[in-house]
Amino acid sequence: MKTKDLIKPNIIAKYFLIRAERDGDLITPLKMQKLVYFAYTTFLLYTKGKKGLFSEPIEAWPVGPVVPSLYRELKKYGSMPIKVQNYVDITEEYLLQKYPKRIMSFLSGVYEACGRYSAFELVALTHQERGWIEARKGLSPNEPSKNPILDKYILAQHLN
Repeated sequence: MKTKDLIKPNIIAKYFLIRAERDGDLITPLKMQKLVYFAYTTFLLYTKGKKGLFSEPIEAWPVGPVVPSLYRELKKYGSMPIKVQNYVDITEEYLLQKYPKRIMSFLSGVYEACGRYSAFELVALTHQERGWIEARKGLSPNEPSKNPILDKYILAQHLN
């Protein structure tokens, strides 16, 4: 589903980092990818497939869903927590002014529901998602892939 972005994946990541810092939590790039994926899927389900949170494809990598542009921005952190002061160049107040309140409230809810899980718990959850499973069909567990996770499979798993 290609739609005008409501919010870019890296802005979602920055918001989640602001929340994590406020809560005294740390987020690695691996965990961030899963949080952004769950934000996307939850919003897609909320709109019953009428609107996505962003239009960039999410790819089915061996470690679960990955947004390529976000991967490129965060790969310098490796498996270490993302340094908020080095990555976040906006404030929560700015986000609350720039983006609709419903989007920010929505992201807050996703963070509260998913942020408490470790990166590996979130990976395990994404490996149960039909969209990721379908996109990985025919691939060995560690085989690289740029196959997109399709909205139709996300919707089919959760709305049927």
